[in-house]
Amino acid sequence: MTSLDDLVEDLARLTDAPCTLEDPDFRLIAFSDHRADDAVDSIRQRSILQRRSSEEVRAWFRAQGIEQSDGPLRTPGDPGLGIVARLCVPARHLGRVHGYFWLLDPEERIDPATWPEASRIAEAAARLLGVAERRQAHRDAVFRDLVEGGQLAARESALDLARASGLDLAEPLTCALLERPELLDQISSRPSRAGVFWVRSGPGTVAAAVRADLIAGAQDLGDLLDALGIGRRLASLDDHTHAAVGPVVDGIDALPTAYRGARVGLRVARTRPPGVVVRWDRLGPLALLGVARDDDLRAAAVPPGIEHLLATASADAIATARTWLDEAGSASRTADRLAVHRQTVYHRLAQVEKAAGLDLSRGQDRLRLHLALELAPHLST
Repeated sequence: MTSLDDLVEDLARLTDAPCTLEDPDFRLIAFSDHRADDAVDSIRQRSILQRRSSEEVRAWFRAQGIEQSDGPLRTPGDPGLGIVARLCVPARHLGRVHGYFWLLDPEERIDPATWPEASRIAEAAARLLGVAERRQAHRDAVFRDLVEGGQLAARESALDLARASGLDLAEPLTCALLERPELLDQISSRPSRAGVFWVRSGPGTVAAAVRADLIAGAQDLGDLLDALGIGRRLASLDDHTHAAVGPVVDGIDALPTAYRGARVGLRVARTRPPGVVVRWDRLGPLALLGVARDDDLRAAAVPPGIEHLLATASADAIATARTWLDEAGSASRTADRLAVHRQTVYHRLAQVEKAAGLDLSRGQDRLRLHLALELAPHLST
């Protein structure tokens, strides 16, 4: 089956020019490679890296008549906005514009004799976009019914999702959640991979219901993206990606459990460097974030004394306490990890005990402090 990526590359080869495809709101859908000697302006670079043009640029291009054009038209350059001249080919079908192909052409080298074929490629893309969007909207609705609906609606949606995805009702599944700039606008037109079912699950977030064995061995973001069938043409996107994987469940009926676990994981992932994959089975006590409201968890796990500690103690003291607890109360290993003297460790721990009203020789106080230090950064105040 021809994909939008294929059509973009076809148009780039036809015209011998760098090509991008954007939706009607100028969000990037796909782009071709370009040679080192190709003219590339800041608008193309921003579209690829930030996935959308600025409002000023969008208004400028609309003023060139692209929304009304039935076929290819040239748009002039504007040095003030960093725009070079382009050929715009609207992706139009049955009178509706589904997107725009942009071909950089500062010297107007694209032969008008190629324009009829360019229009045919653009119409094929428009048809594909229309069908893909309708299909994706249905998938999104089915997934919402499954993870948010009542028992009866969830069962019907599980059957519908199984039919649409090719997943078996009773095979081990999990859910992966990704915040990745380009995916929200692209999943409807992405080629399907066996065992992976994509939906738009929330603002800026996509979910994949996936056979558990497909991503069981994914140790980092690169492994996960490869397993999910996502091309990685721009490594810079990894620096803006948060990812989480939920628990493995026995089948589609239990997918809501996997989704809820992945949501907790994504919440934690947002507090960590981009590109880190947070897995449910490695969350430890942070899994509690999924079983109670923030205010209830804070009241239970972060008592007033520890709240006072977190508000007043130095970052060094907090880091020392956390490291000491992670090292099972070993002052020597804590000192080695922090590159400080053991007496410094003891001094900082004494500060922590005084500020929090704890006795760290008691197991219950150590447990309470450790749990509070783990949970507090993730709880709203």
